[in-house]
Amino acid sequence: MKRLQKNRIDLIEQYLRASKLDPGLMPEILDHMACEAEEGLWDGKPFEQIYHELLDNADRQVLLNLSVDHKNLLAMEKSMNDIVFEGRNKLYGAYDLRKNYGQTMQRSVIMGVTIFLLMVMLPNLYARLVPEKKPGDVAFVVEVAPVDIKLEETQKPKEPEPTPAQKTVRSVNLEVVPDDRVKVEHMPPTVDDLAKAQPGEFTAEGVEGLDIVPPPVAVMPGNGHDAFVPFEPKKEEVFSFAEQAPEYRGGTAAMGDFFRKNLRYPAQAAKAGIEGKVFVEFTVGSDGKVENVSAIKGIGFGCDEEAVRVVKLMQNWMPGKQSGVPVKVRFTLPIAFQLN
Repeated sequence: MKRLQKNRIDLIEQYLRASKLDPGLMPEILDHMACEAEEGLWDGKPFEQIYHELLDNADRQVLLNLSVDHKNLLAMEKSMNDIVFEGRNKLYGAYDLRKNYGQTMQRSVIMGVTIFLLMVMLPNLYARLVPEKKPGDVAFVVEVAPVDIKLEETQKPKEPEPTPAQKTVRSVNLEVVPDDRVKVEHMPPTVDDLAKAQPGEFTAEGVEGLDIVPPPVAVMPGNGHDAFVPFEPKKEEVFSFAEQAPEYRGGTAAMGDFFRKNLRYPAQAAKAGIEGKVFVEFTVGSDGKVENVSAIKGIGFGCDEEAVRVVKLMQNWMPGKQSGVPVKVRFTLPIAFQLN
């Protein structure tokens, strides 16, 4: 686009200054006249003709009237507060408040709108910056480690005193056979021998005349007659430590897969950011079944109950062995709850 040359702009500015135009109107009037001169040049008119037309339209009297009107407007605007506070102390704060009232209102509106927009957009901004945790974001670590449990020393029962052996004389059953087949190895005991000893499978030295005392039998009274107590089988012993400890079928890796499939992180523990280990104690029977499950040390917020629930689902244990025989063994398993 063709621009007006600087010397021509200076010529127009000299004319405006010579007309004593108000300096406050100088930039606006100069820009307006320069635009009109440029449009005339685009129409093909010579600059001298355009310049004389500008002077005719904006003669000195017109410019003087514009300056006067501009000064009057400024005077009215500046004098409103002076008229109100005429004869009063303008150093008092009310004068400054009224003078700067427009700027104060503008700043107040901007601050109010800004605070309102922040209150409306803050929840959405927080949701974008802090997204909700998804089920896939929660992870847990299962640590399986044997727990050494020291056995309490128990007093060994006293060995019973040896009872004296009873004297016996070998006695054999007689079989009737022909004379040529009779083989005399041991002669049957005589009456005198049996008077001092009891018949037995072999001859042994012992105490003569010792009567056999039957072991005591537990009895209980009932309607005037003695009744025998029925024999109760010995309960299966629970070992705290066995020669061969119980083991989950498949080892630690299979146990980890089992927990990853079945263990669920409690929602209340995840929201509270609870982490830690839950120690679960249970008994592995001689058939490999899990019994008597309980949490002996936990972290709360539903983690203890979740650990007990999952351990009760485990049924694939190989039982512990003592002297090669499957036995019941008490087992303690730590389960770790951990957030990513």
